Amino acid sequence: LTGPAGNIAPGLEFDSRYHAHIHEDYRNGHALCNDLLTNYASYFLSIDGGTIKKASGWSPGYTLSTALLQIVTFFADPDFSFNPPSESIANLRHMVEKFTCATCGHSYGNPNPAIVDYNEIKSDKQQTKEEIISKEEEELMKSERERLQFQRELVEKLTCGVTKQNVIEDKICLGYPLLITRDNRGRLWPEIVLELISYDAYVAEIQKSGEDKLDFYERLKFRSVTGADYNHWLPLYINVNHFMQGQTIIQNSISVIYNGTAQGSARYDFKPYMALSVLTTLMNKSAVRLFNGEMYESKQAIEAYCHFLHLLMHFIGIFPGLENRINRNVEMFITALHNRNKKVVPDIGEFLIQIALSTKYKFNDIKNYLYKEYFARQIFWIRKNSTIQNLLDITTKDLPEIFQAVKVSNHLLVFNLEMAETFIFPGVKEHLDRLHGYPPAIIVEKFQQRLKAIKAIDRYSVLMQAIRLNDKIKSPDDMIDLIRRSIHVSNQQGYTNIL
Repeated sequence: LTGPAGNIAPGLEFDSRYHAHIHEDYRNGHALCNDLLTNYASYFLSIDGGTIKKASGWSPGYTLSTALLQIVTFFADPDFSFNPPSESIANLRHMVEKFTCATCGHSYGNPNPAIVDYNEIKSDKQQTKEEIISKEEEELMKSERERLQFQRELVEKLTCGVTKQNVIEDKICLGYPLLITRDNRGRLWPEIVLELISYDAYVAEIQKSGEDKLDFYERLKFRSVTGADYNHWLPLYINVNHFMQGQTIIQNSISVIYNGTAQGSARYDFKPYMALSVLTTLMNKSAVRLFNGEMYESKQAIEAYCHFLHLLMHFIGIFPGLENRINRNVEMFITALHNRNKKVVPDIGEFLIQIALSTKYKFNDIKNYLYKEYFARQIFWIRKNSTIQNLLDITTKDLPEIFQAVKVSNHLLVFNLEMAETFIFPGVKEHLDRLHGYPPAIIVEKFQQRLKAIKAIDRYSVLMQAIRLNDKIKSPDDMIDLIRRSIHVSNQQGYTNIL
């Protein structure tokens, strides 16, 4: 399949006066200079000799709706600085409202095809019938409608964006594309592409690149349905059959991500602790993506978090040693200061997930140790991001500036605490089993609203309430004392040397 071409409707003078990436192609009118479309290459032929691949942004997995969504995004987020005056925008709106297509008669007031309100039609037809059915029948019908709607939504969600096959009706292995990079310490920095593709679609991309399907791809990049780059892929736990069918692929994927290679001796074979490491990292990155992303992305990021949680909890169920490992990690954390150091616990967000999964310890058991380490780690960033010369001489007047220096970190702490509390609780695995790994819609909606409130936290008094330290930190002077104690711990841990 080749990409489509795209032109502005003949007679509608929406041109480069309104958007700098619309050009006259002297054949079909005003063309869109977008790499999703085949128009793109022909326009730049004289500039680059045709080296830019024709429709390089196109994927066979696109449907009409996803292609249009990409074009809408293209219009809304141009890569040039251009702010048309309000008069120009008003003129464009007027022009669109007055436009009538000479070919099909489409107009703003009389669209072709017509827009049908299916809910209204359905309501009119059913009104008389529903008036005479009993309450019990009404409840049964409502329940059945909800079940069918859930089933339809589930099939849609669990469909590969490329092959259009789904887990419910087809025997496919479904997972998330990942873009994996590592820092100079070898730590994972995965970016999750928030769409699901099948193993077959993933292997097809590998084969197109001429690589072996069991190789290591961090040096390569493949393109997802929505145009995002990825170089790895991890299947999910959708249901028992899906897991049993793909368990070997899942474990191999985790091993490759953990080790950074698919080649070598038996030491690279899958071990259960690799699942704990990789999946807590992916859950934490999903949370950060959710926190930093736009609201429209947040639902998908929450779903990714729950899918990775579901897979991890299943691994804990089949490998009991993982539960012991989690409990031992938490126990070590509270036993000695050096066990809380960044060299032992690099990311507090990931460790919070292990605390929530522990069957031996509750959050209140380790809260004081966690906050002591958290605020100690902040001292380095307070020094770096504030203008305060000597943190040992701070007063309550300095608290607003100190908070601003580490505001994002404080927001993320609250966010990670609430993510773990909301989505990791006794019985959550059974809930996720029933919903094929998806969280209940009402929980997602409530958490999206809570996210707005978390980002609005702007001072320590509100932060202390959010992390439930307000029983100990009751005044600005108490907060100053906490920061001074944190300086001492930071020095002990080797993060700073403030004397």
